[in-house]
Order: sequence, then C-alpha cells, then structure tokens
Amino acid sequence: MSVEGADRVRRKLDKLRDRVAQTMSDANQKNGEDILRVAKILVPVGADVEGDGHERGKITGARRADGSYLLDFGPKSRVIEGDRGPRPFVNPALSVTRKRRSSRARRAINKAVKESFHG
Repeated sequence: MSVEGADRVRRKLDKLRDRVAQTMSDANQKNGEDILRVAKILVPVGADVEGDGHERGKITGARRADGSYLLDFGPKSRVIEGDRGPRPFVNPALSVTRKRRSSRARRAINKAVKESFHG
C-alpha cells in the first residue's frame, strides 16, 4: 500500500519544526522581557543590598542560543529568599504574567503551524 503525498507532508513537518523553534524563541524573549518589566516595578527599593541604590538596574535578562531567555533577578532576590524564601517580587511577577505568557506561546505555535501548512 502506497501513500500519496507523504513526501509533501514530511517536508511540511520538517518546515514546522524550524518555524516552531523560531516563533517560540521570539515568544520566550517577549515573555522574559514581560517578567523583567513587572519585576522591576515590584522590586523593593529600600534596604539596598550593595549600597549603590540601583536595584532595578541589576534585574537583567539575556537571550540564549537555544531559544530560551535567562532571567537574573539580581542580588536582592538572593538575599530576600535565603535558602527557600518567598521571593516577594519574583513570584508575583511570574503569577501576574502567567496567562499572558501561556497565550503568547499558544499563539506562536498556532502561527508556526499556519505558516508551515498554509503559507
């Protein structure tokens, strides 16, 4: 039994893998920047850890080669959390942006599928 069009479907699936990786990489960067923006608003500015008054500037993010986005919440998060503390500006930033992040990822996947199979 032979399947007609299998090579065409296989090409589309190969294209889909590349497009999903690219769109998810872009979505991960936007999600990371969203979390950073909210965390910079929520970080407590009083009781500066290093005494330089720039706690918001120490919260940074970087895009990695594998498509992920690395967030560094700075020295304030390490001091506040101790071994396993509540992280009073990290966890709220993650909670507030959860729905937006999942919706963005879902849209990125849908966009990759549509581009791969219809465009």
